[in-house]
Amino acid sequence: MSTSDLYILNKKSTTHFRGFRNGWGSGPVCWDYLAKKYGVPSSMFDMNPVWALASGGRLAHHERVAMMMTFDAAYVPMGKLQDAAESCERFGAESEDGARANHWTAFGAALRDAAKQRHNRFARGICLSCTSVSDNWGYGSDWPDKAWSIYDEDTQE
Repeated sequence: MSTSDLYILNKKSTTHFRGFRNGWGSGPVCWDYLAKKYGVPSSMFDMNPVWALASGGRLAHHERVAMMMTFDAAYVPMGKLQDAAESCERFGAESEDGARANHWTAFGAALRDAAKQRHNRFARGICLSCTSVSDNWGYGSDWPDKAWSIYDEDTQE
């Protein structure tokens, strides 16, 4: 079974932080919930209409944080872990349907734990790999060079 994984993003590498069984509990939950809520077409063959929700002002702050965490090479900076934790917890509560895996509340708890811990001086933030099937943050990845903060643009309220 696949996993969803959180990594600590260092300057040029990542360190595995926490894993969650069943990769369907991260990105797919987010994308399906937001597509349905905002009435945009959703297809695994064309996710662009769903991903486009992240730009513009349609999404609430917590929804935008969750959506942006699913994007390639995106990370939450260390200084924003508390805000992201609150956003993930709220998103998890709203998107929970009891019928399938949903890791968003657990992501929030993990981000709170990460915020309390001491990390090495090169730690930049936390990043999400939605599925271990195509884990781009794992060992040997070039994504640390491509990483971008989800708080660099207008994510902040």
